[in-house]
Amino acid sequence: MKTLKQSIRKALSVTGTAAVISFAALPLAVNPWSIGDSYAEQPTEQGHQGSGQQRGGGAGKGGQQGQGQGGSKSVFDKIFSVFSDEEEGDDDSDRPEWAQGNREANPHSSGSQGKPDAAGTMKGDLFGDLWIILRDDSGEPVLDANGQVQPIIIVDGVPTVIQLVDTDGDGKYEVPVEYADAVQEVDVGRTNVARSPSKVLDHSLTEALSKLDGTTLGDETVTVDDAGRLVVDGSTIDSPLENLAIYQALLTATDSNDDGLLEVKVDYSGEAGSGTYTFLVPVDSQLDLAASLFAAASDKTASLTVDNIVTVSTFLGVNDELANLVSNYTYDGASTAYKDSSVYVNVQVDGLDTPDDLSDDVYQSVEVNLVTGGTTTYDGETITVPGVSFETIANTVDNNADGTLDANDNDGIDGFTQTADDALQVIEFVHDIGIE
Repeated sequence: MKTLKQSIRKALSVTGTAAVISFAALPLAVNPWSIGDSYAEQPTEQGHQGSGQQRGGGAGKGGQQGQGQGGSKSVFDKIFSVFSDEEEGDDDSDRPEWAQGNREANPHSSGSQGKPDAAGTMKGDLFGDLWIILRDDSGEPVLDANGQVQPIIIVDGVPTVIQLVDTDGDGKYEVPVEYADAVQEVDVGRTNVARSPSKVLDHSLTEALSKLDGTTLGDETVTVDDAGRLVVDGSTIDSPLENLAIYQALLTATDSNDDGLLEVKVDYSGEAGSGTYTFLVPVDSQLDLAASLFAAASDKTASLTVDNIVTVSTFLGVNDELANLVSNYTYDGASTAYKDSSVYVNVQVDGLDTPDDLSDDVYQSVEVNLVTGGTTTYDGETITVPGVSFETIANTVDNNADGTLDANDNDGIDGFTQTADDALQVIEFVHDIGIE
């Protein structure tokens, strides 16, 4: 069972023999959500199939469209153009305002264009607008014959690879004019904080590991919740900054004792003294946990893409480690990873015909499997409640480096991304309607 974190009310219109129901909590606000009798027969997983050790699931989210930028002379410059302080924000994102490049709003900045005192390594000025591009199974860009990255656009709902062109013959490759408005830009949401001074995440890592010090993942003290987030003494670590900091540290952690346990560590010092906080993670749990950590650091309503994860990992300086780790990674599928997980939700089973009159509202607590959903009976009618709507990530991987997208690829960077997105959908589901 989960803690009720958000007051909502979602109405579900059920046809046939099922009743009209809603999820509810105070204060009440109605959002229609229709499901038919055939819901139970619909495939829960519409995306990747495979085997492995992952949490995962399946049905289609792509990137956001934006305009292509002018050409440059190197692959690095083509992927990471100069950062602009005029970058638009995302009204739906719960990232801090200063994470969008607003230096004056940045509490870690003096408001000037210079580097604040004792800031640590500054990453923000190195990276700018990024495109969704063709990548191989490790997340590395697949270059064309001219050594240029290959953006992916959507044509009639189908991902399509295009090549940059040297229109003026000066060696500067640009997006063809006819595709300028179709190039998709990477939206990293609140994980854009990875661009901030390293001191920000260092502090968050210290805070997180102070709770985990001396523990091992899987012991009586530290477990994971349904989405794979760390739970310490019954409390979930849900801080986006702390999760992103642990993600970064986990990908660079080593097994110095050769005992199958990675040492996630951070040195600390202060008035109370100095030392090292250490949290141990089994080697075979590294990528599962990393995917859930990335999900917990992301916007709850976001859609993760390969470029989203690669970009943020590059900001954090751990993309090489991620590329090496995902080389042997296989996506398991949501129907396998979450088949035994369930949460309780409050379902309104009566009173929907009189939304302004709360006195006749009747609710039942229903256990809902994250994959198959759940049912309850009221006044002789069977009510079906859906589980999580797992979605398939956008396909942007070309493992054969032949310039075409792979079909039904379950492993590597896209398998890892799918696992992270599945965890994110679980986090949103539990956050919105789960109750204790």
